[in-house]
Amino acid sequence: MSGRATPSCRDGQPSASSRCEAAAAPGGFWAKTSYPTSGYRRAGGARNEGPVTTRAKNRVLVAEGAGGSLAVFPPPTVFFPAREVDTNLGYVWFRHDGNRTFAFGVKQADHEDDLRYLQNYALYNAPPGTWQRMATYFYVTPDDAAATRSAVLAFTHHDTFAPVPGYKTMVNHFHLQFTDRLREAGSFDTQLPDLAAMKALGLNIIGLSDFHADKLRQRDAGAGRFADQKDYFEGCRRASDADFLVAPWEEPSMYFGGHYNLINARPLFYSKVRSAGQPWKEQDASYGQVYHNGSAEDVLRMLEAENAFWYTAHPRTKGSSGYPDGYLDQPFAQTDRFLGIAFKPGMGMDLSETRLAESRAFDALDTMNNRLAGTGLKPKVLIGDVDTYQKWPHDDLFPGFVANYLQLERTPGPDDNWAPVLQALSDGRFFVTTGEIHIRNYAVKGTGAQRTIEADVDWTFPPEFVEVVWGDGTKVDRQIVRATDLPPMGTKHFSIPFDAKGKKWVRFAAWDSAVNGAFVQPVWLK
Repeated sequence: MSGRATPSCRDGQPSASSRCEAAAAPGGFWAKTSYPTSGYRRAGGARNEGPVTTRAKNRVLVAEGAGGSLAVFPPPTVFFPAREVDTNLGYVWFRHDGNRTFAFGVKQADHEDDLRYLQNYALYNAPPGTWQRMATYFYVTPDDAAATRSAVLAFTHHDTFAPVPGYKTMVNHFHLQFTDRLREAGSFDTQLPDLAAMKALGLNIIGLSDFHADKLRQRDAGAGRFADQKDYFEGCRRASDADFLVAPWEEPSMYFGGHYNLINARPLFYSKVRSAGQPWKEQDASYGQVYHNGSAEDVLRMLEAENAFWYTAHPRTKGSSGYPDGYLDQPFAQTDRFLGIAFKPGMGMDLSETRLAESRAFDALDTMNNRLAGTGLKPKVLIGDVDTYQKWPHDDLFPGFVANYLQLERTPGPDDNWAPVLQALSDGRFFVTTGEIHIRNYAVKGTGAQRTIEADVDWTFPPEFVEVVWGDGTKVDRQIVRATDLPPMGTKHFSIPFDAKGKKWVRFAAWDSAVNGAFVQPVWLK
């Protein structure tokens, strides 16, 4: 595995390239340009005036000659800014320069294809004075294109979240207009392509967020919203199966400040409006127990009564600018009903960072746990979150997803109580990953000042470092263990001693050369 380039991208020109002489290959090179399925294109003919953008499946382009193959591809996660959709905009290119010479490389798109999202095309955030690392990978083998492509895809587990014994995968926060589309189709049994595409990624639990960009009645104080919720719940129930739960959750963002996600253990009828004279809770003849919320106090009481939880969506940016920092001293945040914050890479991807969302998500997490140390509350956690819209099977989904691997033996069914999912999140019994790194059998061992971090870590891309991060209630510090001596496609048991004296909490993370990462949740040091 090699090839990390840092060229510039100007006037729409490619960001990195490799030039190939075809003299050694009778008939020239063959370029594998699979979209949406595998296929070959003869890299010859007329000279190209500019780069030929290629919508290659899995973001991989392979040139094959008589002596072997050369693949080019971008890093799977950090290459992509946060987007509302996952349409494949074409991230690799080739060009016939004439005289039996060809070039190919990776590139970014200038804009979205979908007219609905043209004004919302997320870019990078490059603070002045920073060195922006623009990586490109080349993979060289003596094999044919098919074998080379398969070898490259092994670095992302073929763009899936691979199963790990004892864990179930969960992602949350999708605005699919799910209920609207089922109603338009005329049947709750309609199979929507979004969920089929997500199931193919190896995901077990999908949290939806209807009542966002759809026709459902958000601000209705009673029967209208409850009727919409009933359809939402039924659609999710029928879309679930024995090992695939579609949970009807929401991003209600009511009364606390900023945007947040609410996750509950069963279908929950509640309104975001409480009209004059309405009780906070009542028994409805059609819907059973329902809640009418008119204040932050009402929402917190409902969470406590229903064993439900909430967490901050996209912290410190978009509709959550200033949060969670702005409400950490409020009663609704001074409770274990508040889980923590979302881990959503991008939304201003800074390519100078060696960790995804370092200044936005991890700093917010560490700040919270320093402030809450000694309060008797559980540590706040960082939950992998997606926050996007409609999906199709030919979309390039994997780069935009981060998955939570929950310690669960089974996926709850649609008619079960989903409390085991929520409890695993609340207890911090999960790790989050971009997909290429797994952290298994993690523990903090020892007593007093002599502690040891124990973790089994698997990876695909060449690893960069693992780290032990801690806070003392005021500041944050870390111990970094370099891992650049380890090869790709490996596994290792890490045993890292550290002095726990004066420290309040600790967490562990692993990062690779492509800035893919995985991390476990903070734990208090008693």
